[in-house]
Amino acid sequence: MLNTAWGKSMGALIWVLNILVALLAAINAIAWGYTIREVGDPQLSLSFLLKLVFNKWFILAMMSAFTAALLSYIVLRELGVLAGRFFLSLSVVTTVVACTLILGEQLTLKQWIGLVLIIVGVILVGRW
Repeated sequence: MLNTAWGKSMGALIWVLNILVALLAAINAIAWGYTIREVGDPQLSLSFLLKLVFNKWFILAMMSAFTAALLSYIVLRELGVLAGRFFLSLSVVTTVVACTLILGEQLTLKQWIGLVLIIVGVILVGRW
């Protein structure tokens, strides 16, 4: 099916959706980072729960996670669960890079090598 015009356009759509999921995952991780910084340590209290639920970063985290889940469903439906999950692993790369750049997280050389291997794997799977 991928040799037809429909198959090629669907393949391109899957790549676009995967990139959107990856960006949403990065937004989600960043939003959680800021939520934790603003809201503080979790507590079993109504005031903490209200502070969390009405925090702008928490709301962004929830919205980005929900939207990413919906888009992931389309990718998984089109590629199958096994290939789709592997393809969606690109979101790990964008999340780590975004958290490194924006939140100041530090990565080791092994972690950078792992990210490169994920990218190579996604590219290889995306070609078949």
